[in-house]
Amino acid sequence: MRALIAAIPVLILTAGPASSDPTAQGLCLEAQHLPRVARVRAPGGEARYVRVIEAADGFPTRITPIAGGGGDLAAILERASQPLPADAEIWSIAPEQVAARVCAPFELSQAEIDGEQRVVVAAGLNYAAHAEEAGGGDVFLFPKPVEPTAPYGVVSPPEGVTLLDYEVELGLVLLADIALGALPSADELLAQSAFFVADEITDREPIIRHAVLSGPSSGFVEAKGQPGFLPAGPWLVRGTELYRALAACGADGFGIRLAVDEGDGFRPRQDANTALMLLDPQELLARVALEVQREGLRTAMPVVRNEQTRYYPLAIGADAPRLPAGSVVLTGTPEGVALATPDRLGLVGRGLLHLRGPFEQFRHEQLARAAAGAPGGYLEPGDRVRAEIDGLGAQVVRITAPGGLHPDPCGGS
Repeated sequence: MRALIAAIPVLILTAGPASSDPTAQGLCLEAQHLPRVARVRAPGGEARYVRVIEAADGFPTRITPIAGGGGDLAAILERASQPLPADAEIWSIAPEQVAARVCAPFELSQAEIDGEQRVVVAAGLNYAAHAEEAGGGDVFLFPKPVEPTAPYGVVSPPEGVTLLDYEVELGLVLLADIALGALPSADELLAQSAFFVADEITDREPIIRHAVLSGPSSGFVEAKGQPGFLPAGPWLVRGTELYRALAACGADGFGIRLAVDEGDGFRPRQDANTALMLLDPQELLARVALEVQREGLRTAMPVVRNEQTRYYPLAIGADAPRLPAGSVVLTGTPEGVALATPDRLGLVGRGLLHLRGPFEQFRHEQLARAAAGAPGGYLEPGDRVRAEIDGLGAQVVRITAPGGLHPDPCGGS
């Protein structure tokens, strides 16, 4: 991948988010006229794939329908790259309509994930500065068994969740099956995937509760696999076109940012560049193949679903492991999350001082911090979260009280 780059109100946002100053790179990518594909509720109520013709502040504003709600995503993206017909039907989306009309940019249902037909694979500690703020460690992988939700909707955590955190990430959805025994080259992977903005919402408490002094916690799937914990979109761009545009702009990576509005306007929390990833998407696939070869399809990270403990897979197929088309890879988040873990010696020392285990003491401290509601901390009901990546648009979700639904403009909840 690096070689290739070197070569080339609750449901409705009654007012759009405060505009952020566009970066020079963002403006350059916008000028490349990227073929952007979104999924929306059409005027007649049905789900449709559309090409985004114009956008403002990362929001789609003018679109044209190109396919029904289903169909082959690779073919839909190819259609979006063709010249716009002179008689193309044009729809407009006003800022106050986006939450009611813009859906997750591709179809991946919870039933497909639970039935192990497709997978969502996430990377932890894939940015060095985030690894440092999280207490250190190497890049690791885990399944995130949750369907993507709308980019302008709501996030309602389960009852009892207090340490609610955010993680802006570059995501990709696969357009073809990827065999782990015959991984694609960098340019092949770009042709076989489409990229999007993701916010990997996280309940930090299970991670802390199951933490150990060496290696990743076993609580990651429980922490990150809850309904509504994957706002995605607003649109997709095929990797080939996206990285070709990046090369034309003379850059190695995409600006990636997240801001939170706690009631007094959006304030930056994360601001980095995807060039800082330790493992690029191709290298992450190689890591998936290596881990499956060594440990098998399933990780040792449980989650309770329908009162049963499950261990979701990183890939499908025991004899010929693969990532099926429609599966998702999340590439990790940069520094700036709400959680900030002290060094290991500090953890041990404070635990001894309070006659608790080091992570149990840290959990108590984080719960007290969340209860205090200090600005710049964990997410609370009423907060709005804006996540954006240059060339891929911006999403804004609102945090609501625990136990609610996550309405989808294209059906379901």
